[in-house]
Amino acid sequence: MTNLFENLPNSLNREFRGYLVNNFKTLNQDRLTMLKIIEAHKNQKSNAHTTKQIDHKGKPLDETVDVLTSRIANQIFGASANSSSEVKDIRVGNDGTIHKLAQDRLMNDFAKIDSVANKADNMAQKHEGQISDSAYYNEIEYVSGRKFDTTYKIVTIPQKDSNGDIIKIKKGISGSNPSKPDVISARDFAKQTGATFVANGSTGSMSTGRLHGQQIYNGQILDTIKANEYEPIKDRWTLAMADDNTMTAFPQTVTAAEIKAKGYNNTWSGFGPLIMEGKKVYSEGDYSSNSEEFHPRTVVAQLPNKDTIIFVCDGRVEAQGLYQKGMTLSEVIQTLYTHYGEIQFAYNLDGGGSTSSVLRSKMLNKPTDNKNKSERSVLDFIYIGKDPKQVRDIDIQRAYEDIGEVRSFTQFLYGLIQYWNEISSNEIRLKNYDDYTGLVAMDGDNPKKKFYMQPNEFRFWDYDSGRTWFRVTENSMQLHNKEVARKFSAPESVKDCDNIPAGGDYLVPSNAKGSPYPGESSAIVTQYNVSYASFDDATTAFQTAVPFARSANYRMKRRSYSEGKWSQWFDV
Repeated sequence: MTNLFENLPNSLNREFRGYLVNNFKTLNQDRLTMLKIIEAHKNQKSNAHTTKQIDHKGKPLDETVDVLTSRIANQIFGASANSSSEVKDIRVGNDGTIHKLAQDRLMNDFAKIDSVANKADNMAQKHEGQISDSAYYNEIEYVSGRKFDTTYKIVTIPQKDSNGDIIKIKKGISGSNPSKPDVISARDFAKQTGATFVANGSTGSMSTGRLHGQQIYNGQILDTIKANEYEPIKDRWTLAMADDNTMTAFPQTVTAAEIKAKGYNNTWSGFGPLIMEGKKVYSEGDYSSNSEEFHPRTVVAQLPNKDTIIFVCDGRVEAQGLYQKGMTLSEVIQTLYTHYGEIQFAYNLDGGGSTSSVLRSKMLNKPTDNKNKSERSVLDFIYIGKDPKQVRDIDIQRAYEDIGEVRSFTQFLYGLIQYWNEISSNEIRLKNYDDYTGLVAMDGDNPKKKFYMQPNEFRFWDYDSGRTWFRVTENSMQLHNKEVARKFSAPESVKDCDNIPAGGDYLVPSNAKGSPYPGESSAIVTQYNVSYASFDDATTAFQTAVPFARSANYRMKRRSYSEGKWSQWFDV
């Protein structure tokens, strides 16, 4: 660079001015040169300086960088733990916030972790609560009993659940039109709704799909069959239920509109009340001619504390060992009082083949349709159930449905067993026939007697004695291994009296081999095989002969068989 003029003259003259002008020109030129150098330094691609050339607080920058690199090695790495792009400052929080101190960052993260833990604990407690809050009402219980030669079940529905909430009893109808419901079984309705419990409800016309009597469904008055269409309805009463499950009954003269006005939003039309306001109101013969006949029954009742009970009993099964007589309504009332000292209300719903009691998809009673092999479809139900809260509830309900399907097949087998005990057909057909086809009578797991058939014979075998009691072939019959004698009213004629296979009476012509009266008279010969069943195995046999000829010259004769041959005939 050019030096500036420093020794300026004292006087302000042309020379002084010249020095100043030259100095300013020099300064401008140097300034422009510096600006170019600075701009070039900014745009230079290679490193303008090394860390050794840069001072940082009295130390070369390279020493300071080495210390920082060592500290970074002790900081937090990402997933790879060896990539500089993964290195994070310990002051950087999980959400990316940069804190002044690592302690601040850690405290912030600990607070967040604690919050997440609290949420997880709350969720676990909620889940545990949902597990205890089952897909079904766990408060529902039932008992079994047998009285009057009939098995029965009683289901108890408490007024409130374990949380103190009312277990609402509902009227169940399937289909989009309540005035013309779908006709389905109680177990199918339980599958549709996931209900905890379902029982059959009203009587109705299956052919027209309409319910009987005064019917209200969730406040809606239904179009139903009245007494002007079906005369027996006039003798029946309507079961009505309030929103708090309180039940009562009204005669058919009280219309559905009047019942609804009294605060009852659901009704059923079965037969009639048995007990009202704690007193028996049923008299023998009420409601129907079959009230004092023996049938399956469905009765809903209520205790003074408003717990509800559903009673069902079997019936119409007369097979030995499976006998189910059924009950009259008087017997049902007596059975209820056996279990409960006080009953506030009881009502007789539809019964007979319609009787159904389904708890968690399990049929408690034994249906009687299709010769006790299947469940009857009906028009409405009385039931309780929860709305599914989670997928688990649906899975549990489906699992119980599968169990119900298995029990349904068991019911089919139950019906078959009844008719094995009392067969109504004309014959039993065993379709597989070979060298052995038989029927075995069992005592539990132990076989006792067997009747079996082979191509040339059939036998009756006794397992206890280990031998054949009775055997029949084409030409013989044996009892306890001894040949049964031939004792026909028209004795069999033989041509060889020396080789008669079985004992018995025979016609022996005079020209037969071994005849007692050869060439002279025919005879009736009676043979006894003393030792074994067949003459072929006999060691001793005996024959007597009565001649046909009527003369003093012909007398009765006898002979014996020993050592493989017959003796001569001797006169008796």
